[in-house]
Amino acid sequence: MISKHSESPNLLGGFVKQFIDFDSPRGWFPILLLIRVDDRIVGVSPFKIKAKFGIRIAKFLPRLRFSQDLVAEDQYRSLCVAHTVDFLFKTLRCQVVDFTLPLESPNLKILKEKCQVCGIKLDTRPQMGHSLLLVKHTWNEFEAFRGGNFRRKFRKIERNLTRLGTWKITSCQKGNEESEVIKKILDVESTSWKEKERTQSGMEIDQDLLVIWNGALRTTQTVPDFNWKIWFLEAGEKTLAYAMIFIYRETAFIVKTSYDERYKRFYPGIFVINEAIRDLLNERQVKRIDFLTDLPFMKTWTSLSLPRVGLVMSKRSMLQPLIRFAYSDESTRNASKLIFAFALRRTKLFADFFG
Repeated sequence: MISKHSESPNLLGGFVKQFIDFDSPRGWFPILLLIRVDDRIVGVSPFKIKAKFGIRIAKFLPRLRFSQDLVAEDQYRSLCVAHTVDFLFKTLRCQVVDFTLPLESPNLKILKEKCQVCGIKLDTRPQMGHSLLLVKHTWNEFEAFRGGNFRRKFRKIERNLTRLGTWKITSCQKGNEESEVIKKILDVESTSWKEKERTQSGMEIDQDLLVIWNGALRTTQTVPDFNWKIWFLEAGEKTLAYAMIFIYRETAFIVKTSYDERYKRFYPGIFVINEAIRDLLNERQVKRIDFLTDLPFMKTWTSLSLPRVGLVMSKRSMLQPLIRFAYSDESTRNASKLIFAFALRRTKLFADFFG
């Protein structure tokens, strides 16, 4: 079911296991809603629920790093979406459902119609999209298409790297020593600009990195169509940058990349991604390269970006203004949560229901 109707690896068993292991200790309860017709699975809705400030919230189970969506056979799509909404609001009695979908998702229109029929308030907000490179050329053809500025940019980076001494690009994939691979990745992460943010937030390690890495190791054992590959930029004895890429169903996903902050002026992150793209184009095994986000530097390789939209579905109630306020603006969310919690403590209905 999943392999036929989903292009993303985030619902494959190895990843689902990691998402559950990560979220469960943090108070989230995972649910995989399977919808059957004539004893055959025609839809899958993966989500997790949690009570926050007395409000029961549902979100997608997979991490946002991968595009998320409800999975359904086309002929049963309306049925699957309707059952999912009913299950969340009527059976589980959720107050808020917070999903992010691709803007082109066929489920989006059905969700809007279902909410209107059921009297469920639906608010939408833009989310970060994802850049996409369609593989139509060999590397030489692609480089010529991108033009002289593109070539000169990377020639200059190569010349600057040469000042460091001998440098090289290496790659690893399934079959290589996994403990050595993750050690090299963690060494780069410990010197990246993100390390300061992690330290300030009390994190010793990038938890998302471990979730997707362990998920990849598990998935390669059971799904022949899935593979991972990692490119490293090394200079002397140092690893300056890496790019982690998953390959599934003719799509290469650039899942994780980082670089040593001390060598920022040499653009090691952009350079290692460029080398990975060069290999992918020359190997001709994928039809798409999905960057998963659409940060400005990704325009180096492609101008195609597919948007995503955030959906906040909630029951009409006296708490509706508070729900809308809490989800309306990221910059005011911390303050709004305090107001939200205070209001809920004064609401006997929710105190009785959630205990």
